[in-house]
Amino acid sequence: FYLEDSQSFFDDRLIVRVGWTPDSRQVAFEVENRTQTWLDLDAADPASGTTHTILRETGKYWVSSEDASEPTWLKDGSFLWPSERSGWKHLYHYKADGSLVRQITDGKWEIRALHGIDEASGWIYFSGTERSYIGVDVYRIRVDGARMQRLSKAEGTHSARFSPDLSRYLDFWSDATTPRQVRLHGNDGAETRVIDANTVAALAQYRLSRPEFL
Repeated sequence: FYLEDSQSFFDDRLIVRVGWTPDSRQVAFEVENRTQTWLDLDAADPASGTTHTILRETGKYWVSSEDASEPTWLKDGSFLWPSERSGWKHLYHYKADGSLVRQITDGKWEIRALHGIDEASGWIYFSGTERSYIGVDVYRIRVDGARMQRLSKAEGTHSARFSPDLSRYLDFWSDATTPRQVRLHGNDGAETRVIDANTVAALAQYRLSRPEFL
């Protein structure tokens, strides 16, 4: 398409997400430029309308606003922030004023989903690709970045749905030769029961080759 004033196009700002800080005193919102090379997490006083920037995420080529920038607020006002700044999507802990406390996860793998944080126990629950680039597992890690544990055992792809209190989760698992199965687990990864084994007897009628990943 044609733009009469291309510079004004690139100067445009987009508000991509709006919410509240935990104390409900400030509106938290995210703003990015249209070329998506930076994204700000801002806060505004709803009474006066004054705003300030908590942090700015930048990237040479691309800063995703879809799922890479959702703050997860803690009770003390600090927050967890996913970022792809290292080339891999990892989790960072920030104070309420935007100063970095620490990087929580690290390595040549990425977080795919943040399920939540149990502040009472200090565990963060998430899904990621630490074991396999083409599979997804369920993990937990301490807020200080210690004691990361893989909760899912079988190789393949695991999709977790946690209960609101994070005490248990449904694990939807499949691999290249197994249709999706559903199991209930405790938040330590222990299997509680099989909900749907999804046995497909018809598969035995076919001489299917076993795929080999290269």
